[in-house]
This record gives sequence, structure tokens and C-alpha cells, in this order.
Amino acid sequence: MCGKKIVTVFLLIVAGFLVLYSYGYYKKHTTVSLIDEKIKMGKYKDALASVQKMEESSIIRIVSKLEKDDPTIAYTKGVVYALMENKKKASAEFRKAMETNDPVLKARAIYNTANLIATDMDFSTAAMQYTEVLKIDPNDFQAKKNLERMRLGEQQFNTMFSPEQQEREDRIEALKLLPWGTKYKYSGEQKLRW
Repeated sequence: MCGKKIVTVFLLIVAGFLVLYSYGYYKKHTTVSLIDEKIKMGKYKDALASVQKMEESSIIRIVSKLEKDDPTIAYTKGVVYALMENKKKASAEFRKAMETNDPVLKARAIYNTANLIATDMDFSTAAMQYTEVLKIDPNDFQAKKNLERMRLGEQQFNTMFSPEQQEREDRIEALKLLPWGTKYKYSGEQKLRW
């Protein structure tokens, strides 16, 4: 009789934890969808406030104790911070989201990190990030396009300081100093040859 009561109490405790966990999971995912709606409407501060409110919720805290940080929440916070132009916090949140086993979420987080790096004109690092995205999803057209842009940007950046480019710019500056115009008498029309 005493064994039956212990088993019953144990099953009630397990059932209570399962109900609590499922409610927290449901609450978390409905809040994430609500945040997505706010982002689409351009209410970034409201979206960030919703994320912070969700993280402070006692049920979410209990659920987060049972599992490690949810990469979906980190990714969503990264998107909000990126839209609010807080690159440092956005990069940190995207790095947290990259630690997931979900390949789609991981590819999105790496892609967004690459975009943030590209805005800082670090073409080679951004190109490496886009390459990582293409390892996960070889058919990602946008990542392919951005990878080509980064390679072209890196090439242009490297040739910007090459001796040939400097020589060409010196010739252009020298030509600007020549007295072209109608006040000088020349035989025939002025023709430039490059």
C-alpha cells in the first residue's frame, strides 16, 4: 500500500513537470511568433521588450533550467539587435544561436553574422562565413551572391593600394593640372589618349 502511494506521488510529480515544461515550451514559441510579427511591423523596441519579459518569466526560467539556452530566442534577439543597429550585441546573440544542432537555424545565424562583418568592410572574414553557410546549404543563392560580392570587394580593396592603381591615379592628377581650355591656342582639337 505504501509502495502504491509512492509510485502515485512520483507519477503526479512527473506529470506536473511535464505539464509545466509543455506550457513553458508553448509559451516560448507563441512569444517568438509574436516577436516575429512585431519585427515585421517595425516595432523593434517592443519586440526587444517582449523578449526580455519572456526571459524574466518564472515558467521560462524553470524550462530553461531543464534545457540549455534556446538558440531560437538567441537568434530572435540577434535579429532585433541587428535591426536596432547594435552590431556588438547582435553578433553575440548570433554566436549563441550558432551552437545549435538545427542546420537551418545555424546557417541563418552564420549568414547574419557574415552580413554584420561585411558592413565593417572585413571582406575576407565575411567570405569565410558565407563559405560556412554554403557548406551547410550549398543551394543558398543569397549566400553565393554575397560570397562573390565579398571576393570582388576584397579584390578591389587589394588593388586599391597596388602600385599600378597609384600610378594611374597620379597620371589622372597630372592631367588635371594641364591647362585644358579655350584660352590657350592649340592647333586642332585636344585629344586624350589613355
